Order: sequence, then structure tokens, then C-alpha cells
Amino acid sequence: MKEILLIFFKGVIILFTISSTLLAGYSLQNKFRLRGVRLNWRAGKMKGYPLFATVFLGLISTLGIIVYLIDDTANYGYFLAYAWIGMMWFVSSYLASKHYITDHGIVKNINEPSQTIPWFQILDFVEKESLNGKEFTFTYSEMDKSLSEGYKQVRIKVPMNKLKEFQKIVSLKLKSRIEAENIPDIDLRKIQED
Repeated sequence: MKEILLIFFKGVIILFTISSTLLAGYSLQNKFRLRGVRLNWRAGKMKGYPLFATVFLGLISTLGIIVYLIDDTANYGYFLAYAWIGMMWFVSSYLASKHYITDHGIVKNINEPSQTIPWFQILDFVEKESLNGKEFTFTYSEMDKSLSEGYKQVRIKVPMNKLKEFQKIVSLKLKSRIEAENIPDIDLRKIQED
């Protein structure tokens, strides 16, 4: 029974090692596929770094030091596998938590296509003050008109050190187009007469 559990345990570690490597590769591929990046910033919970991946990597590093100090050579393989999983998880989480502003649109999460919004889909936006920057809420239309909702929103917190550049890009891409869409004049007296 103990041997079966050990085989199962090794199989799970191998599966997670392969999965985390594929996820990190997928994230890197998505990052390199982005074209016309004008601006990007970290948006993770720990000063821009992903919370759980950073904590896991710190814990594994601490355990690695302990394994090295007590010279536990039997567990080096397990430690290396966990360290690799932690690094790959960190890479994929770090890249996914960054916001990218491109010539083509806003990419809030490179691994989630539903959080990539082209400029031409954005109908309106609102900005409000938030801690250490501003929060922008963009309302955009759905490409798939068969969906019942039709409109969605995405929120992006912009840090103060990126705010002027971001506002300039938004102004170039949206303000002239949104301001050009005039609300038609409605003559209420004429409507009431009919």
C-alpha cells in the first residue's frame, strides 16, 4: 500500500510539473504575441506581484534552504520539482496579472480572452479616484450579439506613475470618437403634437 501511495504521489508531482510548465509557456507565448504595446504595469496584490505564487515560492525557498542545511539528499528531487512548479506558477501568474495597453486595445489578463477589449468595442468610460491612482471603468459591446447582455464592463486600476500616459492613450483612441457621437436633438413639443 505504501508503494502505491508513493507512486501516486510521484505521479501527481510529475503531472503538476508538466502542467505548470505548459501554463508558463502559454503565458509567455501570449505575451510575445502582443503587438504595439504602448504601456504596461504590474497589478498583483503584493506590490504588483501575484500573492499566492509569491508566497508559495517564498515557502519553497525557505524549505530548500532547510533541506540543504540538513543535507537531506533523499528529498532533493522532490524539492527541485516543487521549486520548478513554484517558478512556473510565478511566471504565469506574474504575466497574467500585468495590464497591457496596446495600439489595438486593453489587455487586462493575457491568459483570459474575455478580458481583452479592442478599442473599437469600447462605447464609454468613467474614471474615478482610487487609492494610489485612478480606476477606469470601460463599457464595451459584445461581439457575439446572440448573448442576451450585449454590454459588459471591465475595470482597470491605473497607478499614478502611469496615469498621464494612460490618459493620453485613452484620449487618442476614444475621446474624439466618443465626443463625435452626438445625441440627437429632440423636440418634445413636436412629439406631443403627434
